[in-house]
Amino acid sequence: MLSVCNILNLAGIAFIAVGAVYLLDIKSVTAAVDRTGIPFSVAPTLLLVVGIVVFVISFLGCCGAVKESYCLLITYGVILLVLFLLQVGIGAYAFMQLKDSDGADKVSIENELRTTMREYPHSNQAQATFDTLQGQLKCCGVRGPSDWNGVTVPLSCCEWGPTQCYLANAYQDGCFPILYSFLHQSITIIGIIFVTIGGIELLGAICAFCLCCSL
Repeated sequence: MLSVCNILNLAGIAFIAVGAVYLLDIKSVTAAVDRTGIPFSVAPTLLLVVGIVVFVISFLGCCGAVKESYCLLITYGVILLVLFLLQVGIGAYAFMQLKDSDGADKVSIENELRTTMREYPHSNQAQATFDTLQGQLKCCGVRGPSDWNGVTVPLSCCEWGPTQCYLANAYQDGCFPILYSFLHQSITIIGIIFVTIGGIELLGAICAFCLCCSL
């Protein structure tokens, strides 16, 4: 039982670490994605919250095991079971979103980017969004630099240094394929983490209920 609690402690720390990386280390990208209308930051925020809950609850299980407290153990088991069901549901939903890579979600993301790009000349928010995506992901336009034909190519389309950016020296990769790949991989990683840790939580709940029966 104590071994399971220790594993859940580590799992909680892992949740917190991954969530923090997405929210802090690459916060400029996640914030830019959110501004396009895609609420991507919800996933790492949820990961961070669940990590904190798992970390705190694991101490409840440890106390219950050491003191052999029926009340603490049953509470610990029920909470873990609820978390398990929630995480499996979230993980299953994440994988369902990925089952058709050419589906409506892909079209929706590209449309959101094109809408933001059209607003670029007269919207500070659109400028901040696209400049962040182009600078951080090293891409230009939605499908490529030619998307900026007829419009001054933003400096964020080029490596830092030049005072002007042209189609010839701009990043040649479009932002949509890179961004979609980033979202696809991130959701896959988060989904796998949720389901894997959910299995450990189920094991913890079973151990807690078994220990309760032996008291």
